[in-house]
Amino acid sequence: MTVFSGFPLGFPYFVRLSLSALTVSTLTLTSWVSIAAIDICGSTALASRQFGQDGRDGRDGRTGRDGRDGTSQTIWVTGDPVHLDLSGTDGEDGGYGEDGEWVRCRRQPRDERQDLQAADGGDGGDGGNGGRGGHGGNLTVHYTNPSELRQVLVTADGGRGGRGGRGGDGTDGCDCADERWTVEVCKDGTCQLKEYECDDGDDGADGRNGRDGDVGSLGQLVLINQVDPLPQESPRQSHSVASLANLTVNLSRNLWDTRSGAKTLLAPGSTIANTYQVYTGHIERQFALDWQAPQPSQSFTEAVDLELQPDGQVSIDFPESYWLLGETLEQETLTTYRVDGIVPVEEVTQLAVGRVDGRSRTFEFNVVDLAQRSDVLETRFEVRYSTSGDDGRRRRYDLEFEGPVPENLVQQDHNRFTLALGRLPIRSQLLSGGTRAQVELTIIRSFGSNVAEQTLTWEGEI
Repeated sequence: MTVFSGFPLGFPYFVRLSLSALTVSTLTLTSWVSIAAIDICGSTALASRQFGQDGRDGRDGRTGRDGRDGTSQTIWVTGDPVHLDLSGTDGEDGGYGEDGEWVRCRRQPRDERQDLQAADGGDGGDGGNGGRGGHGGNLTVHYTNPSELRQVLVTADGGRGGRGGRGGDGTDGCDCADERWTVEVCKDGTCQLKEYECDDGDDGADGRNGRDGDVGSLGQLVLINQVDPLPQESPRQSHSVASLANLTVNLSRNLWDTRSGAKTLLAPGSTIANTYQVYTGHIERQFALDWQAPQPSQSFTEAVDLELQPDGQVSIDFPESYWLLGETLEQETLTTYRVDGIVPVEEVTQLAVGRVDGRSRTFEFNVVDLAQRSDVLETRFEVRYSTSGDDGRRRRYDLEFEGPVPENLVQQDHNRFTLALGRLPIRSQLLSGGTRAQVELTIIRSFGSNVAEQTLTWEGEI
């Protein structure tokens, strides 16, 4: 054994053994500290370490393609037998999910100074969903003699849905050869036996089986009791407000009735949906906009949607960004909507607190309409009047009055309202100078059947 000079008295013997390959010249103060902390039995336990390689998850199966829809056809019956196949094709089956990859387990390390975790097995891939069956095609029949429909044999089945693919199998995880073992661990010269564990790897989950595709729907029958093609229709149109003011719009609609028992009208053995559509006629209607509002119509460029309903009425859908005041007038085949007034919704509630002045019975509260729409809008006021005493803590208001402001206490000067709140049934002491007050004003504005509210709040000293 080689003994170096210069070691402190009482230097640990096991450390002196570990220095046999070093020279004194290489040692520093830092070296002395780190060497003294060496644990010859190994470091303390770390987090679990995995051994082996996890199995790769299997890929999902491909989704089956949808079947093709049957071709819709229009025919004119003449009494000769007709056989049509308008069926949709079947959906494609979904692909199988791939099995998970087998795990590479490898040999479990021995005498490890940390817990071990064996590798997990791979999950199986999900099976692909089956494709939807194609829908049966629709059949439109022009005829003049209902009995000739019995010469039409049609097959308009929906295709079958594809089958869902099977999910792949998951693979087994690795097993531990030794579930527990004991190793001597030393620290600061003290050694003890420490037990470690190994956890088996998780088995991979089996993939989900794919969903079967839906069956395609049966085709539908449409009957038109005339040889001529149907007239063109235009039941829905959109126009700007500006263009409607100088335009008469022509609307038209073909009318239909829904009935049951389609298969009883056609040749025996026909397969088609039981409900069918029957053409019952054609209607036309004109629409005009009579602009009587004070604002020029050219300043309103938003679209108005018109639709001719089956009962012959014209529905008018103005933009929601406006309030309208008007009336619908019906005259033979002409529907006219007269616009007496129009207000942008965003300008209805642009009110602000104006001057607050006076005391006791002369206390007044002013409201200003910044959008200047008060000459055409009806305006009502409701008020909550509260007072507060200063108690040195958080301010609290006590409600003294709540209710509508009578019309005789409201004076309007174009777009300014003066509310004589001092004349409300409130004790004059609660309105005296120096009183700390809170006024919460709810303003109700209306234009025809349209109503909106705005709340203004003021706090201050009277």
